[in-house]
Amino acid sequence: MWRGCGLRTFLLFMGDPSGAPTPWGLASLEGTDMQQGTAPHAEDTDRRSPALAVAAYMRVSTAEQKRRYGVPAQAEATRAFVKQRATWRLEGTWEDLGESGSTTSRPGLNELLAEIVEGRVDVVVVSSLDRLGRTEAAIWHCLWQIEDAGAAVECCDLDLGEPGLDKWLTIDRPARSVEADYSRIVTRTQSGRQLKAVDGGWPGGPAPYGYRISGKGAFGSTLEVDPTEAAVVRLLADLVIEGGSTLMDLAEELNRRGIPTRSGKPWTRANLHRRLKGAAFLGEAVFRRPDQQWGGHCTRLDDSGQPLYGESVVIPLPAILAADRIHAFQRALAELARPRRTPLGEYPLTGRVHGPCGRPYVGCFRSNDGVRTYRCSGWQQNVSCGCPYLRADYVEEQVARYVNVLLASMPLPDRPMMPLSSEVQTRLNLHVERVRSLERLVAQGAEELDGLRRQTLPSSVVAAAVRQLRADQGALVRVLAHARDWLEELDAQAGRDGRLSAVLGATAPDSQDLSPSEQRHLIESLGVRVDIADREFRYREGTKCLTMQWHEGTATPVPPDPTDTQWARIDEFLRSRYRPHHFRSPLDLRAALTGMLHRLRTGVLWRDLPERFGDPRKVRFRQRTWLADGVWAEIMKLLGEGGEGTPVLIHGAAPALSIRSAYGVDRAGIS
Repeated sequence: MWRGCGLRTFLLFMGDPSGAPTPWGLASLEGTDMQQGTAPHAEDTDRRSPALAVAAYMRVSTAEQKRRYGVPAQAEATRAFVKQRATWRLEGTWEDLGESGSTTSRPGLNELLAEIVEGRVDVVVVSSLDRLGRTEAAIWHCLWQIEDAGAAVECCDLDLGEPGLDKWLTIDRPARSVEADYSRIVTRTQSGRQLKAVDGGWPGGPAPYGYRISGKGAFGSTLEVDPTEAAVVRLLADLVIEGGSTLMDLAEELNRRGIPTRSGKPWTRANLHRRLKGAAFLGEAVFRRPDQQWGGHCTRLDDSGQPLYGESVVIPLPAILAADRIHAFQRALAELARPRRTPLGEYPLTGRVHGPCGRPYVGCFRSNDGVRTYRCSGWQQNVSCGCPYLRADYVEEQVARYVNVLLASMPLPDRPMMPLSSEVQTRLNLHVERVRSLERLVAQGAEELDGLRRQTLPSSVVAAAVRQLRADQGALVRVLAHARDWLEELDAQAGRDGRLSAVLGATAPDSQDLSPSEQRHLIESLGVRVDIADREFRYREGTKCLTMQWHEGTATPVPPDPTDTQWARIDEFLRSRYRPHHFRSPLDLRAALTGMLHRLRTGVLWRDLPERFGDPRKVRFRQRTWLADGVWAEIMKLLGEGGEGTPVLIHGAAPALSIRSAYGVDRAGIS
């Protein structure tokens, strides 16, 4: 602990009375906080110490480095560095190829951390600090992950110093330099793309649909019309301007004509909509569009909503459509509804449910009635499979019941997704102590600065001391900020793990207490598969049939089919209520009435009504007319005079399901 200011501070900066040099700044102050660390420092000078297991960690972020000099150069540097230490033994190398340095969760790093936790690694060596990360935050977070797992970190081209204060101050400056270099690379790359776009060139990435890159890979590459795709663009423009078609209709038309997407896949409503919003239908391309912030590729914006790395640039394109056609197309396109984008995490059973056709189900929001459902992916084929929609709430509840029973039958150690709470809590406790040490050092540094300002020593001496202390204080403040950010992440992870432990470790687990994404992960871990056992089920979409509602509300049974005598009376009644044109339709009214009764008894869909009853659309229209006019009630009264009849068929919310998992527990016939 620091003991205040005065002569001690003066001697600290002027030197020891014995003549021994004394370093300036916070790093020269002694105390427990100064040596706060979480892992032992590898001392290689003492040959009597036991051998230390060393792991080399290497990372490259680009395919070029992967193919050429990146990994070999790092491997050579780490091998030479380890050979200079007599007590070090290189146990292996862990690589992250093509992994960004701005992230802290990487496959190779995660495997290395697991080895450290198992006690098989004492020291981690990197060729340079930027292999840990390309930003300050990434460097610190990776460093602390390794230290808290139980290993020290050494760098081939930089002595990181003793654990604690010395290391924190040593790493701060090169870490800032790494991030500054990374920012310069990003800025230079973005500036080059900006200048190329301003000059009318193509700044990079795949060409818009309808175009191809001329001079690809060479300086001054531009866009030119692709004749094959341009023909598709003109066809789509004609179809959209004609009107009367939905996005799904347009996609099916392209598939029917044998026209695939650029990647060779069939057209869907979603990918077609993206193409219709593309540059070919606008007559221009916009580099850094701030108005497109959905999907995997979007322009990064600043706090004011403007592009972060430069202004938007309009790139004129060779025309595929005339200006008047573009305007007509845009007006017609506005009439088409944009497909709703629904996050995968909101539908934990996507890909786990299979319909009678064998294809997997996907999540689907029914915007007409505001209902979450699952639908078979076969609906988007050239010939629809006809598999039923499933209400999401219902099928998810059935699967949750199955999963809960399955989990309860499994011993705790065998249950999937059970977090290692003790490990997470240990890491959290270690980092809490690190944050507290940094907070104490920052507070003590402020006291030292305040004391120096009150000194009566020569101004040049005080000024030099203040400059050094300010620099060290600034470094600690920056490190503390990163430490607090990392503490928030660890705290959130501990909270998630605590919730998972509480749910999955309970005697009677309830998987519905998990978030949708966690439920999805759990279902995938168990290998759950859901099949529709009732192949004849049909989900009744939208509003329930008004005639069915009338029968349910009035408790009127569905009578038998009319006899000849009964039909004569019904025909006479109808002619007394309707004018002659009501009977001029080619529809056989007796057959139509029989079909209406058949549907009420069997629950068959209108589209599946047998042909002997007539055109289903006309039969349905006639039934609606009779119901609205009060005629249907009179017909039911006449046919029900004998007291015979069957209840109207009331459908369930979902079909019977067959659920099984990779653990061999089946549950069939759930409904």
